[in-house]
Amino acid sequence: MKLEVGKPCVYSIDDGVMIDYVEGTWLILIRDEIWQREEIQAFLHNPGLLGFLPLDTVVFFTVRIEDVLETSDLPFMIQQNEQPQLLLQDGAMKVTLALLGRESRVEAVRTLTLNEQQSRQIADSLRRIWQGGYDQQSSENQIDRTQQRYQPYELEEKAPLHIPF
Repeated sequence: MKLEVGKPCVYSIDDGVMIDYVEGTWLILIRDEIWQREEIQAFLHNPGLLGFLPLDTVVFFTVRIEDVLETSDLPFMIQQNEQPQLLLQDGAMKVTLALLGRESRVEAVRTLTLNEQQSRQIADSLRRIWQGGYDQQSSENQIDRTQQRYQPYELEEKAPLHIPF
């Protein structure tokens, strides 16, 4: 999915953070009504950390960007993805992070490519969940229980995979 700065994003989300896997790319959108120039520059240049925490029926990603975004938790259910088979393929995964402003206008974009080992770890966890045949309700229950029990920074601490960017 191609996101262009200054153009509207095809996704319309409320203020906050969301993740999805679209057209072979992990897409992390961070929306706020107004982004200051300093925040945009920090988003583009400051260190960030992407975490990955597989659970029984769902996975959680965490994302944090210094001076822009405190740790946020991003649950992902492979059962809801339109093309889960793409997630289970071998190869390096791509990640696109974008700041969205008023009317979902793209304010800044940052991309990264995970290495083969990181990508394989994520794909293997998703494959296990997919092959387990869990229903969506089980995953939603696990998300609710996890978010009630842990703060996002605690999930980040528990994540076995940390990807600095």
